[in-house]
Amino acid sequence: MSALPYIYKQPNDWTCGPAVARIILHFFGQKKDLWEITRELGTTRSGTSNSDLKRLLARYDISFKEKKGARISDIRRLAKNNWLVTAYWIPKHKEYHYSIIKKINSKRIFFHDTWYGLNHSYTIKHFINNWWDDEAKSPWLLAIRK
Repeated sequence: MSALPYIYKQPNDWTCGPAVARIILHFFGQKKDLWEITRELGTTRSGTSNSDLKRLLARYDISFKEKKGARISDIRRLAKNNWLVTAYWIPKHKEYHYSIIKKINSKRIFFHDTWYGLNHSYTIKHFINNWWDDEAKSPWLLAIRK
C-alpha cells in the first residue's frame, strides 16, 4: 500500500472522521476545508457514523467496499491489491478512532493517522484486541480503490 502524499491533522478528539474523509477526498481531487466536510458529514462532538462517512463518499461518486466482521487477512488482501483501507477502532487513548492503514507486516500495523501522524504503529495483536465498531457490532473497515 503506497503512502499518501499529505496528512491533515484533526484539531480535536471528535474530528477523525472528517479528517480521514478530507484525505480521501483530496486523493480524488476534491480539496475541501475540514469544517465544510464536518458539516457535510453531520459530525457532532460524539463523532462521525460509518453511515455518514459512506453517504459522503457516495455523494462524491467514490466507490468503496465495506466489511463488517473484518479480519487481518482482509486488510492484507486489500492492501496487496492497492486499496486505501480505513478502520474504526480504539487506540491507546481509548477513544473510538478512524485511521487510514498505511501498511502491515508480520508484526505491526502502520497508520497514516490524523491524530498521531504518518508513522504511528501498533502490534497486530494490540490492533486486533482493540478493533471494534459499535455501529457494525464487529471489526469494521472501509476500502477505497486507489
